[in-house]
Amino acid sequence: MAKNVLDFETKKEAQLHKRKEAKVDALRKAFRKARGDEPSKPPRSRAEKGRKPKKK
Repeated sequence: MAKNVLDFETKKEAQLHKRKEAKVDALRKAFRKARGDEPSKPPRSRAEKGRKPKKK
């Protein structure tokens, strides 16, 4: 019966984090628009470049 128990707090925290991130993104866009900055591409992380580590 313990397998049927749901942890709503964990799911709620994840959803709240997503909402906060969306608010931050909206604020960033608004400030950039107010300054007149052109939309730029977000910087790519090193992992996205597709480079493989050298074998030793």
